[in-house]
Amino acid sequence: MDTSSSASSPSSHSPAASSTGQAQPQRYSRTQHRARQHASAHADASNLVHEKIIDHPLVPRGPGELITTTTALAEFIQHLRQQRSFAYDSEFIGELSYYPRLCLIQAATTQRIGLIDPLAGLDLRPFWQLLCDPSIQKIVHAGEQDIEPVHRLSGSPAANIFDTQIAAGFVGLSYPVGLSKLVHELLKVKLGKGLTFTHWDQRPLTPLQLKYAADDVRYLPAVAALLAKRLEELGHAEWAREECAAVCDPRRYEFDPQSSFLRIRGAGSLTPQHLAVLRELTIWRDAAARAHDLPPRAFLKDEILLDLARSPVKSVEKLSRVKGLPRPIEVAHGAAIVEATLRGLALPPSQRPAVRNIEPTPSQRFAADSLFAAAAALCAGQSIDPALVTSRQEVAELHRALTQGIQSAEMNLLKGWRAAACGNRLLEMVRAGGRLELTWREGRLRAS
Repeated sequence: MDTSSSASSPSSHSPAASSTGQAQPQRYSRTQHRARQHASAHADASNLVHEKIIDHPLVPRGPGELITTTTALAEFIQHLRQQRSFAYDSEFIGELSYYPRLCLIQAATTQRIGLIDPLAGLDLRPFWQLLCDPSIQKIVHAGEQDIEPVHRLSGSPAANIFDTQIAAGFVGLSYPVGLSKLVHELLKVKLGKGLTFTHWDQRPLTPLQLKYAADDVRYLPAVAALLAKRLEELGHAEWAREECAAVCDPRRYEFDPQSSFLRIRGAGSLTPQHLAVLRELTIWRDAAARAHDLPPRAFLKDEILLDLARSPVKSVEKLSRVKGLPRPIEVAHGAAIVEATLRGLALPPSQRPAVRNIEPTPSQRFAADSLFAAAAALCAGQSIDPALVTSRQEVAELHRALTQGIQSAEMNLLKGWRAAACGNRLLEMVRAGGRLELTWREGRLRAS
């Protein structure tokens, strides 16, 4: 479970310059914020609430076993393998390095909870192999960040993942939903307040940290069993498996030079030529941040990258006029910034990114909103949260494609389970003037 945001705060520092003029990694203010939050959470022993663990055949009742030796790890991995299914979570710190620093691994079966210490010098390859074994089910909650290191550290993709947050969205529960709310909804257990910021890299771990780490996986086997039953009853089990399998795709976690720049807020307002500059600058920033072992947005803020793209700087001497550009970055990377800018400007029109933010007319916006309302109703009528299926922007793009005769087959809404659940029905409605009938039954919307 991530305990931070990798984005820098307004007071975050950029790499500091050394005496040689080279940028050097530096800890920034979020570190001090984490320290204050950690001290506050652990100052009072009364924070350690000893709530009663429910008597449930799928809920382990013992405390988490801290695993710091090779022998203990091998024995616990053997237990996980024999059970054929286990819950998995991790604790890491994400704001200090390019890749988050893994600080603790939690795993639970219906009998035991293990807390594996990655900082104890253990060889974790046997554990990662379990995550890649398709014959063993791994239960996670909002597990993308926990799955990310699997391929990077093992060379193989994770397999057979059951994400309880995803599953909840297929059975008439909200998506996304937090673990504590889901546990309370299904098991009537109220988890203690989570440790949003804490020093998971400190040793020894406190009793409070160990308790919350164990509770993050303690109830997942029971939650997964209840959700799996509902998925089967609704006929959504295969759709949920398809969506969970997508979480295992290593491409999901790789830096994509052809699309990552589009996630920068404000990119849609740029011209194709300025988008080309932004793309080149984003590629440069990622490589530089990786070299300095810093999160890209902490290395250089998105807003500055956007300004550099909107008003391209063609010489190092003019970089000093860029508002907010840290002096150490200018000194150490000024030439690379200008080179990236010139590459983007030199691209012919056919190689520039296409402008995606097309402003609709009022009538087009209303029509697209109406189609989105139909999509949301259709999803809700099948007990699927619309947020799991599509977005208002994607439906607007679909509407524009259909009305203008543009190819739309590459949209996620028209692929896989999303097409079966929603996309194909929307196409039928628009092309053939079909009807969508809804009824309210047993406190829920039903589609027919």
